[in-house]
Amino acid sequence: MSFKIKHFLDISKEQWDEFVYSNSMGWAYFLHDVICIHRYSYYKNESFAILNDKNEILFIIQLHLTPERKLISSRGFCVKDNLAPKLLKKLQNFFIDYMDFYIEKHRVKKFEIEFSALTEANKPEVHNMVNPAMFFGFDPGVFYTYVVDLSKPDDRILADCEETTRQAIRKTESSGKYSVIESDGSKQDCEKYIKLHKETYTRTGAADDIIDDDYHNHIFSKLITEGHCRIFFLKENDSGEYVASVITLIYKDTAYYWWGCSKNEKDVGINKYLLYKVICAVREKFGNSGYFETGRAYPYLRKGKYKGLNDFKKCFGTFIHPFYNGLYNIDFIKKQIKICGIKIRTKTYTKPKELFIKNEQTKEIVLKK
Repeated sequence: MSFKIKHFLDISKEQWDEFVYSNSMGWAYFLHDVICIHRYSYYKNESFAILNDKNEILFIIQLHLTPERKLISSRGFCVKDNLAPKLLKKLQNFFIDYMDFYIEKHRVKKFEIEFSALTEANKPEVHNMVNPAMFFGFDPGVFYTYVVDLSKPDDRILADCEETTRQAIRKTESSGKYSVIESDGSKQDCEKYIKLHKETYTRTGAADDIIDDDYHNHIFSKLITEGHCRIFFLKENDSGEYVASVITLIYKDTAYYWWGCSKNEKDVGINKYLLYKVICAVREKFGNSGYFETGRAYPYLRKGKYKGLNDFKKCFGTFIHPFYNGLYNIDFIKKQIKICGIKIRTKTYTKPKELFIKNEQTKEIVLKK
């Protein structure tokens, strides 16, 4: 069996998304409408699929090339379930050969990969202890995230939250000052969200990381309509002003706290209150089942910005769940040269074992014969 590569834009949305939904390593980040945007719009989207000679997808990867010549797969890859061992081994070797070729051609300095935490292949009940990155040329690593079990009894959802979080939720609820509003994706809601987003990033001293408006416009106009995400606002009843917002990414019976923002001047505890209400709304939609991921865990930190983020994400009755990452083994030839008597160590790219060519007519990349 021969393989070929196609960029994700050269594959129909229907075929691409069907593959994602049909396989246990799939998650929302792989879906066509999600994979085509990135918070850093200047990253080059190099996401691709590997297909067999029957045009069936066997493998996809979300992939971006940065201006600094770093390859980043921030959500990893998805392999077709139940491939025969021999075919899977050939697929692994084909991927490695192609990446070696790509890395040498584009002079890539570093290639990192990270997987989604709540795929069917990595759910808590699966107890998956094997990092799939290691079979595709990566040194394996592990991260941790905080997850809420939405199937726990009703009386545990609030009770399991940390004490200060419970107090903030009850105080905000009893004040009657706020309402939680779910967005229908309107242009007006998008504009209000963008305003809150810019205010948040300016407040935290990260103005350089403010995301392009087009990114948010895509989320509101496409992802809500397609059912890939839900966006909630906290509205101040007296003024009618939106003071905070949460964007959740949805996939089957799992959800992820994707983005959050709020006004500079606000009551203490409203961000906790809003996220708690969002967790409850998602739980209800899922029929009191599934999982809600609140984000990356840093339980070992003692101070700093990420210590505060860690404390916020863990306080909703969460447990710690592992997910995997990896660093690709780029093969260099190391040399040592002398310049004016000074020894300097250098490294050059090794020539790839296989060469690949692109058929401009079919848009397919295949092995050069």
